[in-house]
This record gives sequence, structure tokens and C-alpha cells, in this order.
Amino acid sequence: MPEERDHPRHDLTALYAFIESVVGGAAKGPSAAYGLAATDFFKFVNELATTCRDYIADWKVADADEFEHKRPELEEIRGHWRELHKLIKPAFDADTLQVPSAVVDGIARRFRELPDCGNTEFALFHTAEFNYMHVHTAALRGTAKAFRAIVPNAPEFPDNLGLIGMPYSQGRTAFANCLVAHEMAHYRYRGTDLERTVKSRVSSAFNSLPDNIDQRQREALVKKLSDPAKRDVLIKQMSMWGEEIFCDLFGIMLIGPCYTYAFIEAYDLSVVLDSSGGILDEMVPRLLQFYDTYPSFIFRLQQQSVLLRGLPWWNRIDQNPSRSCSLLKAMLGISMETHVDGNETHGANIRVLEAILPDIRQAISVAFDKVDDGFAEFDRLNPTVQNYLLNGVVPSTLNIRYGNKREDTNTFIASPLVLLNSGAEFYLTRIEELMGSIKGEDNNSYPRRLHWIRRVEEWVAKAIEDQSLETEVIDGGPIGNADLPTTQA
Repeated sequence: MPEERDHPRHDLTALYAFIESVVGGAAKGPSAAYGLAATDFFKFVNELATTCRDYIADWKVADADEFEHKRPELEEIRGHWRELHKLIKPAFDADTLQVPSAVVDGIARRFRELPDCGNTEFALFHTAEFNYMHVHTAALRGTAKAFRAIVPNAPEFPDNLGLIGMPYSQGRTAFANCLVAHEMAHYRYRGTDLERTVKSRVSSAFNSLPDNIDQRQREALVKKLSDPAKRDVLIKQMSMWGEEIFCDLFGIMLIGPCYTYAFIEAYDLSVVLDSSGGILDEMVPRLLQFYDTYPSFIFRLQQQSVLLRGLPWWNRIDQNPSRSCSLLKAMLGISMETHVDGNETHGANIRVLEAILPDIRQAISVAFDKVDDGFAEFDRLNPTVQNYLLNGVVPSTLNIRYGNKREDTNTFIASPLVLLNSGAEFYLTRIEELMGSIKGEDNNSYPRRLHWIRRVEEWVAKAIEDQSLETEVIDGGPIGNADLPTTQA
């Protein structure tokens, strides 16, 4: 048997090897490139690995008793690296060739227009789940703090860095990745006054239950609330429901209805419509189910419709012949009683959620205080963007005539918000028109339809990328629409 003093060397070597395997096993390929946010995350990981290895090299104990006393330090370091293990390789896999970085960067630029968000960056990582997700960076900051309690020189987690997971299968798409706006909302919401305000309202709603709760459900809910542990569970659940609604509405306010179109398609919600755009009653019940951590998809979509109806975007939706827009209009006809009756277990809780919806909308108003909704720019530039797409032209810069002379032309750079919403509208309503203008194309061929949908997405993504280059600092100042001529009256 080995002597007692061999134990530290063996355990320290094993931990050193584990850290090496976590970091070294995720090395990037020779052609991989990453954005600034991902680079910051990798820098944090590499600095953390270096400080941990240095700590291991200097780790000493006088005897077996001291080893047993300090042994938990090694276990804690390994545990924290296990958590980081879940993120490092997926982040390396999400290089700029594998993710729609231009689209996400464009949405992030819009995010930075919000109050107190001017320095925020988002790094992407791949996930095997068909679901977008946000890593709560407050937890990662806590992990970095826990490292520093043991390893004094360990780095802090970068300020203003968010991490978003996206399905690995969606790397080539543009419009589907509008869903990252929801994950950015989680970053904006967590740990802020917005979260504290909504949680406070949730607690108040349980203290004073709405009058429209069924008596039997009210009695059952009051009984649960009398148990402190069950009350805490209910408040946590309602807070998560409220956060999901907040993030959906945030997504619309951030990038417009293209977020909702992506939401509808991701969850195949138009399945509830018949061929004329009416609701198929028999299809609704299976989509009414609320879950422990989020409301039903139909409820969430309905709240998106309610928000959009109060925004300038609704006129576009009302005139749009696509099934997605028909669904948005149909959602307004579903009563709250339908949601309650379709959820025996959660019926009373849905009434409580209904009571706090105004507070969630108010939180959205606070988050977007004095932020331009972008509709006026969209309304002005959308016809030109769609005309460019119909002619297979990347709409990086738009030439718009204001007179009859050749020189009577102004040049504009469309924002990512405009490009995504114009592109999404084109995708929903004009793919057949595009294909019809190309000799020999078959509208009934799904592979060919997909080919041209992908081309439209590529043109939009390329335009957003070009727009990003135009706004980089040149000669000491950014170039944007403010520097370009304006349309003549």
C-alpha cells in the first residue's frame, strides 16, 4: 500500500489532469473564429485554469491530518469545474461558422440601446436540446467568487457578459434565431428591480386573491397558502410564469413581431387553424396545458397578440395574409375561462397570473422607457427592403428616390430590426412570388422552396453583417443613419 504522504500527490495530480482535460479537450479548430463576447468567456476560463493549476502546484500539507482537513478544497474546485464543463465545449463548438453570429450581434446591438445595457455582450453556445436557453450569469459570478475563496488569484466572471444556448441544428437559420431575444430578456430581468417588482406583486396577489377564482379552487389554494413551504413553491412558480411572459413581451419590444413569428413556427402553433384561418376547437385543448415553470404556449402567444394590438405593428399584422398573422388575430378571441377550464390543477393560479399581467406590462414599459420602437423606420424602408429581396439583392444599403431626376436619391442603412421584420414578412408572404420570377422553379418542390428561403435568410444576415461593419468606428466616429442624407419632403 502507498504511504500516507502519497495521497496528496495522487489527488492533486488527478485534479490537475481533470482541469487539463476540461480545457484542453475543448480546444478550438484551426479555422474557428469567435466574437468578442465568446473571446471574453474563453479568456475567463483560461485564466481560471491557470490560477487553479498554480494553486495545485503550491498546495502543501504537513501531515495526513492536515490533508484531511484541506481535502474539501480539492473537492469544491473539481465540483465547480464540473459545472463549467457543461458550457466550455458547447461554446467552442459555436464558432462564427456554426452560428448566425451576424443576426445575434444585430439583435445585441438593439439590446444595447436599452437603459443601463450599453456595454452588454452575448456569447453563444450550442445545446443538444431543441430549446433556446439563458445561463444565469449571476450563478457563474457566484461560482467565480467561490473559486476565489479558495484560489485567491482566480479571475472574476466578466461584467456585462451574457451566455445564450441555441440548438446546434439552427446554426444556418436567421429568422428562427429571433428567439434569442427572449433569452436576452432573461439576462435583463434577473437580479434587477424589474424582477423584484414582479415578485413583490406576485406575493401581494396571493395575499389578496382575485375575486374571480372558483370557490372550490379558492378553498384549495387558501389551504396551500397556509403552509409556508407550499406558499413559497407557489410564489416561485408564479414568478417563473411571470418571467416567461415578461421575456416574450420583451422580445417583441426588442425586435418587433419577427420574434412572435419565430415563436409560432418553433412550436408549430398554427396547427390550431383550419384552412380558412379559423380556430379548430378540437386542436386547442392540447396546447392549453400550463407547466410548472412556464405557461402554455397558447397563453403566451395570446399575451403577445394583446401587446402587439396596442403597438403600431398591428396594422401590418392585420393586413398580412399569412397563417401566422391569422393566428395572432384568432388568439384575441380565446377567453381567460378557456385557459382556466383547460387546467384543472392550475386554474386558480392562472387567475392570479391574470391579476399581475398589468404589472408585467408595466415592467416592460420601464425596461423600454424612451426607447424607439423602430416601427417608423420599418414603415419607411420596408417596401424597398422587400423589393431588393425580390430581385435577389442584399439590402445592405438602400437607395430611395424622392424625385424624378437620377440624382434625386437618398441612401439609407436599415437597422437589424428593419431587416429582420422585412425579411420575415417576405418569408411568410412572398417566397412564391420570388420563385415565380425565376424560370424553371417549381413552387410545389419543397427542396426548392427551402433553397430560396435559405437564400433570403442569407441575404438578410449578410445585410445585417454589412450594417455592422458600417457602424464600426472609422476615423474616430461611427457611421450610421444620422450621417446620411434624409428623405426630402
